[in-house]
Amino acid sequence: MSCKGSDVKVLDDLVVRAQGGDVEAFGRLVQQTQGMAYAVARGVLRDAVAAEDAAQEAYLRAFRRLGDLDEPASFPSWLRRIVITVALNLRRARRVTFLPLDDMLEVPVLDDAETSWTGLQRRQLASALLTLTSSERLLCDRRYHGRWSAARLAREAGVDESAIRKRLQRIREKLRKEIEVSEQNGIEPKEIRPDFPGKIVELLARPNLTDLPENPVGRILELLRGVYGGFDEIQLPEVVDLAEASKSIGDDALYIGQQELHHVDQRRILRYDLTLPLLLTARYEGRPLRLWAAGKTYRSCRIDATHLEAFHQAEIFCLDERSRLDPWRVTAQVLQSVDTVLPGRTVKIVPTQYAMCMQAWELEVDDDGHWSELMAWGVFTDKIVSHVGGDPHVHTAIGVGYGLERFAMARYGIDDVRKVDVARIA
Repeated sequence: MSCKGSDVKVLDDLVVRAQGGDVEAFGRLVQQTQGMAYAVARGVLRDAVAAEDAAQEAYLRAFRRLGDLDEPASFPSWLRRIVITVALNLRRARRVTFLPLDDMLEVPVLDDAETSWTGLQRRQLASALLTLTSSERLLCDRRYHGRWSAARLAREAGVDESAIRKRLQRIREKLRKEIEVSEQNGIEPKEIRPDFPGKIVELLARPNLTDLPENPVGRILELLRGVYGGFDEIQLPEVVDLAEASKSIGDDALYIGQQELHHVDQRRILRYDLTLPLLLTARYEGRPLRLWAAGKTYRSCRIDATHLEAFHQAEIFCLDERSRLDPWRVTAQVLQSVDTVLPGRTVKIVPTQYAMCMQAWELEVDDDGHWSELMAWGVFTDKIVSHVGGDPHVHTAIGVGYGLERFAMARYGIDDVRKVDVARIA
């Protein structure tokens, strides 16, 4: 729905009145937006009756949650999100596809009102995002991709709403300043970060879905966290010095083809998995290691229903004395994690080979009659144990890798991986 001029003011006034408990005002909101709501629901569900049910349910949810809406002008896009969430849940219950690819949503740039940005400005925004601190980026992703309200952000951060609004304002000002400077100086997006090519900037700027618990990827990670309680989270660099890694780990540092790598320059690449940066970061210092990490990984490929250039993984790493750590105990925990995420599903374990591992296994799940690989784990070689500071005669090191999008597709019945980032779990 598009509102302009006086229509926008009328809609804003109705929203404010409805937030104050005016049921008649909310009824007028329904009248003005029901065409959009029905069209969106039908686009997802491809069924007229189901679309009507979804639209009605969406309006009920919207009325209950009006207090979460910070800006009246955001009502149409906010309502659209609710309609899509309800429709997605109906589709999931019917085990059919989520959003059609031509109905993907474009995430707002800085504010819902800023919808007329050029492609150049969006590329400049991607570069500007890389100047944010990790906490600023988390806030930005949750606000503008996750559509979190100021109230929810404040509760999560343990501060009041005014403090969150000030933080968001500082972030917006910081991003705008970066963009304005580049525009005034006529700087091309690829030149804003001369150490990163434009394609690399665009990939790094994509949101971390692991930080959004209402997204299928974020929900999967929350479930896995419950299984691995007591493990320490470790932050890993997204850019890896492949030349240095090859020197310290050897040829096994790279187990995919060069054509699959996103090169930053002659030495550096975007991490193609979490294993390599974890092994370059973790160090044994006299006490057992129980670590986990999660985030985006990157591979150059043809994008289709099962492949993305930027996708999410979770990695578990254990190093301990052999008497306290063996593959079968880890395998039991792996099976527990799979049953937590995909309860009751039929699985099979397949022996495989992985670089840096002396033993390794893949886990496949029965997905409506065909087997889908979701994860792998293995026992690292003695060379890797030594590399992280352990004693191969005393210690064992085991790693577990989860493909979060793959788990999300299996759990929520998503038929195309490209739809995961716009899906929402109620």
